[in-house]
Amino acid sequence: MSIRNFIGTSSALLLVWLGATYFHKIPTERYPTQGKLSTSVSAKPIQVPEKIVASASFKETESR
Repeated sequence: MSIRNFIGTSSALLLVWLGATYFHKIPTERYPTQGKLSTSVSAKPIQVPEKIVASASFKETESR
């Protein structure tokens, strides 16, 4: 099989598959629901401290 035939066949199959998936209608009942339990752990908000306090003063770090 030559490269030209492989690329042509692969392109045709991909075009048919994309066309079939584009025109295939899916009922809304099959879509996943987004409720309270469907959020991931990483989707939780990050808790930012209200006040950031430095542990060393400027004079202490300047002498090092």
